[in-house]
Amino acid sequence: PVKAWAPMLMITERMAPFVKPVVVAQGRALSFKQFDNGTVLIGGGHCGKADLQSNETQLDTAGLTANARAAISIFPIMQKVTIVRCWTGIEGRMPDEIPVIGPSKRENAFHCFGFSGHGFQLAPAVGSIIADLVTTGASKLPIEPFRIDRF
Repeated sequence: PVKAWAPMLMITERMAPFVKPVVVAQGRALSFKQFDNGTVLIGGGHCGKADLQSNETQLDTAGLTANARAAISIFPIMQKVTIVRCWTGIEGRMPDEIPVIGPSKRENAFHCFGFSGHGFQLAPAVGSIIADLVTTGASKLPIEPFRIDRF
């Protein structure tokens, strides 16, 4: 039941440091992070359009505008900053937003998909799980909640 979606991100010009942690606004479609080089990554829920036939995405300017406005409402310093680029990409989303990780019914095949936008955060643990499954046939970490047959 994996579905395609196209989360969008924006990156700003460099600016003086003003926020250190990743910011997620409760009740708003916003995530926000300033990198060490001063650029700010803005995203958080507004999506573009994903075309699986062509494997291409299209930005949604209304969604980008909404993300920018949300960022400005929390950090007014952002009002004068220039957005230098925007992009979107195709991601896999599961109905429960929990990835599928584990052995397939087919011999020597393993599932690892549907990260619902959380793949980078989970990559180290998932890499360890998949390495264990491939080399030993079992995971040292519990993987029951990630099984494919939960649907």
